Amino acid sequence: MSLASLHSAAIADRRVERRVSFPPRDASRLALLSSPQAATLVEEWRDLARRSAEANVFFHPGMLLPAIDHLDGGIRIAAVRGESGRLIALAPVDAVRLGRVAPAVRLWVHDFAAVGSPLVDAEALAAGAEAIVDGLPGDGSLIVPALPLDGPIAAALGAAARAAGRPAAVVGAHWRAVLGREAGENLRAALPSRRRHQFARQMRRLGDDGPVVVEVTGEPDRVRARFEEFLWLEARGWRGQRGLALVSTAAFAAFARDVVFNRSERGTVRLASIRVGERPVAIAVAFVAGATAYAWRITYDAEFARFSPGAQLLLDLPASLFADPDVAMIDSCSPAGDRFAASLWPDRISVGTLVVGPPGGSLLHNAGLAAFRAELEARAAARRLRTRLA
Repeated sequence: MSLASLHSAAIADRRVERRVSFPPRDASRLALLSSPQAATLVEEWRDLARRSAEANVFFHPGMLLPAIDHLDGGIRIAAVRGESGRLIALAPVDAVRLGRVAPAVRLWVHDFAAVGSPLVDAEALAAGAEAIVDGLPGDGSLIVPALPLDGPIAAALGAAARAAGRPAAVVGAHWRAVLGREAGENLRAALPSRRRHQFARQMRRLGDDGPVVVEVTGEPDRVRARFEEFLWLEARGWRGQRGLALVSTAAFAAFARDVVFNRSERGTVRLASIRVGERPVAIAVAFVAGATAYAWRITYDAEFARFSPGAQLLLDLPASLFADPDVAMIDSCSPAGDRFAASLWPDRISVGTLVVGPPGGSLLHNAGLAAFRAELEARAAARRLRTRLA
């Protein structure tokens, strides 16, 4: 079996493992919607995304609806309305078993998303968090993956859990590289002298093969053309060799093209590339949502690896994103244990999985939480081993 098949099989296994029915529950303010039902709320949904206490581009309709359509049609969208009828919270949800043991509802964060914060109206933060913690179906646990732990939404979810008498724990906490505007203004100059000179020398040597251009575009047609280059380049690299490139699976490629098309039409995609003549040697895909930009995916041509093209692009990308005066922070979207962006970007946020238990806790929840911790630790150990062997 190929690596691509193994990766697809792993996703299928997770679907089978978590395909648990949502139990009925009276929750008048919270509705569980299918993807087509949620699509009828797109304008309200976009308005909520603008009002949310924290940005999360991965839960915007142009990102989330294609993800459900192409990656897992069984996902439901929890939509919460306030007393006035206004939409105040929204998140994709999934019925699972915590640690394969205890019944739970999980906010859905797929393999190509990096943030799991629900969209919650900043002016109705407590009510929205309360509905998510205590209004979802069933009396089991709640799992919120990839949650920025120091933000207002994590604080509101924790407060709602305490008010409901539900135990809460953070699992798998780790640091993720981000970049604030102040640090991003002189990124190369802030590097240690030896690294700064090394990168400058590599860029000069890269120019021996032709004129070097750093190009950034947000124009829809050009974005789509450059994204096809990205897919081709990624497939030729290590992700393609391991079956992890977007084009390794038809559903992944369809999802990615759909997302880039949707976002580019709204002017919120940036494609940055380093080019030697007409040849791309590194390409990055970034999304913008309010005050946050997301360095979603980056790839490079292995033939030029000695010039560090991926690192060079991570050093040059921020200037173009910060040219938008509304952008205050760039999220590297790096997974736990990744050191690539962390070696270049000095700022950090803390990210982890929030697990909220049933009212009063339970032995079953405790067993599931222990198994879940062990599972995450095993995955982290496997990542460290892969890094040492790479």
